[in-house]
Amino acid sequence: VLGFSFSLPVFFLQMTKSVTNPEELGGLASQMTSDYGHLALQGRMAAATAEPEEIGFQIKTRVQELGHGCIFLVQKAGALQICPTDSYTKRELIECARAVTEKVSLVLSALQAGNKGTQACITAASAVSGIIADLDTTIMFATAGTLNAENNESFADHR
Repeated sequence: VLGFSFSLPVFFLQMTKSVTNPEELGGLASQMTSDYGHLALQGRMAAATAEPEEIGFQIKTRVQELGHGCIFLVQKAGALQICPTDSYTKRELIECARAVTEKVSLVLSALQAGNKGTQACITAASAVSGIIADLDTTIMFATAGTLNAENNESFADHR
């Protein structure tokens, strides 16, 4: 899913530059269609597993809205290929590309909202791993006898 988001700024730049080279629009539209198909599949899985359920609905809705924006963008790209000198169609294409960019950011924000629990678990696991590493280091030094006991007890008594 994130691969789509990282390729989007490059795509938007290519799409707006292609206003002056309309023959490039067909390939860009084809690539966008392929990327969206991948995103839709991943979005469906993300929506099905998202907690709470409202986040899943939001992911699904935003991915669908993005799909509609992509359809309009492809249509405008086709219209510009038919009439490459039409300045009105050029402006519409650029507006559609901007709308698609905004919709992608909304999809990403919904995906990030659904990922908060997962990220919290990753952060907690990382913190626990750090604590375990610190304890292992302390045990190693204590076993080697390099830690000073406050009384005459041995480390083995406490271990």
